[in-house]
Amino acid sequence: MSDESAASFGQSPEPSPLSSSSPSLSPSAPLHRFIRLNPRYDRLETLNLLKSEIQLSHNEPKKYPISVPWIACQDHFLEFFAIPNDFNLSRSSSFRSGRVYGMDVTSGAAVACLLFNLYDVDNGSGVKKQAQSVLSGEEESLRVLDLCVAPGLKLCMIADMISPSSTVVGVDISQKRISLCKNIIQKYHIHETASASKLSQNEDHLSREKTSMATVSKEQTTIEQPPTQPTIRLYCADGTTFGANQTFPTQENGLVFDSTSASEEHKHRGKRKRMNKSARAREKRRLLELQREDLTSIDSLNAEQSTLPAEKPNEDSEEHSTNNDRRSNTIQPFDRVLVDAECSTDGAVRHNQKRQQGPTWNATNMNELVDLQKRLLDSGFRLCKSGGIVVYSTCSLSAKQNEQVVQWLLEKHKNAFIIPVSFSKGRNLSSKTSQRATDSLSFIQEGSIAGTVRFNPSFEVASCGECLFSGGGFFLAKIGKR
Repeated sequence: MSDESAASFGQSPEPSPLSSSSPSLSPSAPLHRFIRLNPRYDRLETLNLLKSEIQLSHNEPKKYPISVPWIACQDHFLEFFAIPNDFNLSRSSSFRSGRVYGMDVTSGAAVACLLFNLYDVDNGSGVKKQAQSVLSGEEESLRVLDLCVAPGLKLCMIADMISPSSTVVGVDISQKRISLCKNIIQKYHIHETASASKLSQNEDHLSREKTSMATVSKEQTTIEQPPTQPTIRLYCADGTTFGANQTFPTQENGLVFDSTSASEEHKHRGKRKRMNKSARAREKRRLLELQREDLTSIDSLNAEQSTLPAEKPNEDSEEHSTNNDRRSNTIQPFDRVLVDAECSTDGAVRHNQKRQQGPTWNATNMNELVDLQKRLLDSGFRLCKSGGIVVYSTCSLSAKQNEQVVQWLLEKHKNAFIIPVSFSKGRNLSSKTSQRATDSLSFIQEGSIAGTVRFNPSFEVASCGECLFSGGGFFLAKIGKR
């Protein structure tokens, strides 16, 4: 979780003394930071621009930016690049124009596991086959929830990679952090500089659209255009109770952003940078209407189900658990749910090195944090549909905040199961020998629960001479729901 998210716990945390399983962290400075390309720009143009900017500021050889091999899959626009750690990204033209996102590669791994089965491992139990049956193809229309959305970079990555007919919902309890999310989404998905449909990713889509339009009868004068980007919505709400008999006490809570409305309003006001009073009133009315649709659409589903013959399943059965999930929700369930929970951030080495002083963690406040993590994961699982996928992640290296939270969920919900993933098995990760590839991925380890993944931060160079590209410390578990 980002520093902004951790701050909601009252202060910026530092490594927990209770994290007994956490490896010691090197005091050295990271060699690299990481970026992800905006797929709506031409890939080579962006890389050439970034390369020239790095050379100009660093007088570096032409090796930067370097593609991170262990996560790369260009077929899905899934690619991260390493750049020098001291490169001033925020002042670069590449960043300011919206061509690149500044995002840690290990955070990207959570989104990659959420959306794709590229990293799923067949452990002989048939679980991989179950997971594959959920992913029916790139053009599948999905409902995706980012339950701890701030600062919004993972949500942007999700929106970049799913079909335009999909919907992505982000939730955060803090008005300050949700405002930050709105700014980031507006930069990359609303403003023309970063979201223009003329760019390379949409060329194939537009070509198919023109072909389809050519077959329409000449007498038909109006054609409804398909969306070119997914719908993005942000809720200022408590993630532990979101969608459960939800009520929002003030206009500052509830639905605070809808990308379709924001795009329309952006076009309406033209060059004016700020919304006037009437525009703000118009936006509030529209958001309230959309919120009612979101929160009442489940009512018709419940009404249909109430007409079916009543059954009394065993309280311990999986069917009973699923029915309870359905009755407690006032919003339609989601195909994918990301729970990147608030944590002690002890794995986020870059942020910890910048921090002057932080709080001391003790048994009391650590137990409160773990309780919050459990409630967030439980809420995410409740909001996930049967057959869907939940990814739980933190930037902590503490077993108490990671594997123990996941184990708690597995014991509570018998219809929850681990989908094993690995970023170092079964993929052609290097053009060099497999031994060298394995050596350079030594920072990726399996968690104490089989099939979960730990990324241990390392600032060293592998014995094979290759850079590790480890990113920050991170944990993730991919959980299926029967």
